[in-house]
Amino acid sequence: MVISPALLFLSKKWRYILVSFLILVMAYLVVYNLAGIELGRLTLFPAEGTVIPFDFWEHEYSRILVLGFTLIGFLGILYGLTEAKPNEQVASFWAISSAIGIAFANDFITLFIFWELLTITTASLIFFNGKQVFQMAYRFLFFHLIGGLMLFVGICQQFAATGSISLATPEAGLAFFILGIGFKAAFIPFHIWVAWGYPNASLFSSAIMAALTTKIGVYALARILPSDELFVYMGGIMALVGVSCALMQKNMRRLLTYHVVSQVGYMVAGVGLGATLAVDGGLFHLFNNMLYKSLLFMTAGAVLLSTGTENLHDLTHHEENNDDHSAPAKPVWKAMPLVTLGAIIGALAIAGVPLFNGYVSKYMLKEAMYGMGPAEWMLLVASIGTAASFCKFVYFGFLKARAISIKPPGFTMQASILLFAFFCILLGVRPDFIWEILPYASSLDVYSMSGIWSAMQLFLSGVLLFVILAKPLQKGLPIPPWVSVEYLVINPFEKEGSKAIRTLRPYFNRLGEGIKNITTDQLVLGVVLIILMIIFFYYGRLGI
Repeated sequence: MVISPALLFLSKKWRYILVSFLILVMAYLVVYNLAGIELGRLTLFPAEGTVIPFDFWEHEYSRILVLGFTLIGFLGILYGLTEAKPNEQVASFWAISSAIGIAFANDFITLFIFWELLTITTASLIFFNGKQVFQMAYRFLFFHLIGGLMLFVGICQQFAATGSISLATPEAGLAFFILGIGFKAAFIPFHIWVAWGYPNASLFSSAIMAALTTKIGVYALARILPSDELFVYMGGIMALVGVSCALMQKNMRRLLTYHVVSQVGYMVAGVGLGATLAVDGGLFHLFNNMLYKSLLFMTAGAVLLSTGTENLHDLTHHEENNDDHSAPAKPVWKAMPLVTLGAIIGALAIAGVPLFNGYVSKYMLKEAMYGMGPAEWMLLVASIGTAASFCKFVYFGFLKARAISIKPPGFTMQASILLFAFFCILLGVRPDFIWEILPYASSLDVYSMSGIWSAMQLFLSGVLLFVILAKPLQKGLPIPPWVSVEYLVINPFEKEGSKAIRTLRPYFNRLGEGIKNITTDQLVLGVVLIILMIIFFYYGRLGI
């Protein structure tokens, strides 16, 4: 966080050198974390009576989360090394650092400061993608600010009831904690922000964002909220709703975005159940999801960069949409074989096929959920839909896709994709590398014949579903308005909002223009002032 703002002032050559150095630092942190060295506790301002001590501690849930964040930072920044804009790179470093700060926070105020910094930095990644996505960026930002406000109210009630800001299960304000964390974890119906954010960020930012925001919500659920069966059923509903919406999409990143909701549902169900195997399975699935979901976003981004479109229907009907019929269309898989390989590996991993990392964590969750009734069946049905939707993703996005002109992705992009694919296979074959840093060090004989056969049944059922519904899935299906929260609530509010909203809209538009034209010195000064304002505000409020 301290070093990365220098990227805004450096020449292209020195910016590459500094980014490369920071990438190596994150790679070192990955190895350091895997070494199992105790990190202990750190308090930046230990003086007695300090309201914001910035107290950090290695909680038993923190290590695997931070391992994921540093690995994503290492490979995600490498992916956009030569193509991403300087402001995107700075915001990415700050977002990753904010997520790590949340994972190590040992008091509510430290957690909340980094919570809001994560909101600001991830929203910035959408704003930086251009004026055409400002509306979605505003929605994303204000939605998360509302969630942050809910969390802050809960923290205030906890402080009023206990006189302490130590991070612990709340004794007061539980409803506000659930709301605040539910916004971040994309609980239904708060999940709508996911579709506003990930598909509208740049193709370099999407892969990083997908590994941060909802994962922090899952961590907060495991770390702060008490286990409850209601969270298990919420996870099942998220898995079904997410996969159903994903099947209807014809845009590659929107399909992946709704699968974020679906996959987070598995994690919510696991950590919400609270049993040791369920929590380990949920957090292991969180880590695995960071890997294969970032990999899939990277492959979709490579297709967008190389062909100019991520629309599955357009990719398979490129000749019909192109005026120059004399130029032959090239198969995407032949033009980008390494990217296609990465997409196939990511698809097999998220579908839970044996020998890939998604299989291991799904097996752990399936064992933990055994006997949970409807919730267990919801997750199993969602697994079938997952297999079908990624047959759609790979077949129409790579194997059948054609393009007249295909620009090969750069070396760093392909290297990142291959490294992610390698980790997806490595952790599928040798999950014991991670089991030791899980909170309860759970380990199972995941490659039993019954486990393999059960996983293959779900996968083959999904393949069959895709074969039956291939044509309508290729075109994409509209989501019925009566089940769309956005259609029923958000759009009417924006179109027919109150007089006050219509009056303020020009000022919001002017603010957006200001963000677009912001200079580097204004950006750095603004970030510093925001941090100082947060510190002084909370010091004054809680120091009374």
